Amino acid sequence: AMYQEKGLMPSEKLAGLIASAIVSDTVMFKSPTCTERDRRMAERMARLANISLEELGKAIFSASVENKTARELFFTDFKEIHIAGHDFAVAQITCVDSPSMAQRKDEFLTIMQQTAKKEKLDLVILMLTDVLLEGTQIIYVGDDETIQQAFSVQPKDNTVFLPKIMSRKKQVIPMLSALWG
Repeated sequence: AMYQEKGLMPSEKLAGLIASAIVSDTVMFKSPTCTERDRRMAERMARLANISLEELGKAIFSASVENKTARELFFTDFKEIHIAGHDFAVAQITCVDSPSMAQRKDEFLTIMQQTAKKEKLDLVILMLTDVLLEGTQIIYVGDDETIQQAFSVQPKDNTVFLPKIMSRKKQVIPMLSALWG
């Protein structure tokens, strides 16, 4: 009884932590980086910890955005990138409710315009990656044509939704590289 915390054995608690890490890292198994091994391991850990992976995922991705300022959210996962003479930045917020995040678009755009000016960036992209919708709402500051060509979409009001796009590293940046490469 000395090692128990909230009725969990250390092994159950550890299994829960491992499951959380996998769910977070693979964006609830929707990231292109996710493997079958990740999924099997998470399911096994969830059984050991007696938790639901779906509930766990919702909790992880809603907790990470609650009660944060637009600036905090924007700079949590922000990367500046330089490709073929183009200087740009991509920030990513992974959430379970992109429509509520998108309501803060004006706040985000203000921060993005300031950042573009200060850092002398041609393009600033914010990825609102929605775990449940399995896609990304892109909000951007910069050239409409770049967005149109890179993602084969027609943007409207600095915004575009990209279905099945979940990863900055494996999807968004390669699409921009292909355009400028």
